[in-house]
Amino acid sequence: MRKLLIPAILLGAATLAAPASAQYGYPQQRHNGYGYNQGQDIVRQLQQLDQRIDRSFQRGAISRNEARRLSNQLRNIQERFQVYRRNGLSQGEHHDLQRRIHNLREQIREDRRDGRRDWDDRRDRRGW
Repeated sequence: MRKLLIPAILLGAATLAAPASAQYGYPQQRHNGYGYNQGQDIVRQLQQLDQRIDRSFQRGAISRNEARRLSNQLRNIQERFQVYRRNGLSQGEHHDLQRRIHNLREQIREDRRDGRRDWDDRRDRRGW
């Protein structure tokens, strides 16, 4: 009797644990629509970066060339997001976008702090 009882208990425990472990899925699992974390945080962050670049240029904190370069970097991230979201974002793709957004945010911060302007940009602001 004991020989049958121990395997039955182990089988029952494994049967109960299987559904609990299945709910976590695979790390690279793809989801419908935007996918991982629904992508809304990515959209919001991209909009904020676009606004920050525009505001920084309008306030004279960055030059026209810096604004153009930063806008090009932002556009590249937006294009990559569009490609990723076609099949749903995986966790790795989401992290890749977050890393790129973080790097762009740091670049904006650095450009705002450096205070240098190109000669052509200074002429444009003064109306020459």
